[in-house]
Amino acid sequence: MPNPEIADLLPGLAALRGRNLGVSGWKRIDQADIDEFSALTGDAGPIHNNPTEAARIAPYGGTIVQGFMMLSCLTGFAKNLRLPQDGIAFRLNYGFDRVRIIAPVPVGSRIRGSFRLKDLVAKGTGAALMTIEATVEVEGGDKPALVADWLAYLQLEGGTK
Repeated sequence: MPNPEIADLLPGLAALRGRNLGVSGWKRIDQADIDEFSALTGDAGPIHNNPTEAARIAPYGGTIVQGFMMLSCLTGFAKNLRLPQDGIAFRLNYGFDRVRIIAPVPVGSRIRGSFRLKDLVAKGTGAALMTIEATVEVEGGDKPALVADWLAYLQLEGGTK
């Protein structure tokens, strides 16, 4: 049962606690995407950027997607969610409570995000903290590639900043 205080502050969103919020479309990750991410972040290495060497040293048949690249894709995947906005002035990414990279994602794979509202807690009368259970799925995979508890700070309209 939602906390009555949060249900009063954000009734539309509070009603979704424990429910699935949606699933994004599929996104194919190719070698160019991996190489661009490597150049931007410095997360380069043969397992990600050298298909020949990756096939020789690891059992994946070639390069794999960086874990942080999959994590970064969550933002784009979540853009399709249509969450109630009544009473919310703005949202901020507040980080993660838990992230687990579970399965490698070979280059050329398609991934997508699925989301469930895990928790919503009032932070005084002017803000709330939302926890979304986010999962990165691999098309045809038997287990998720990544699972995370993603936090969002919600500044409420009229709340103290």
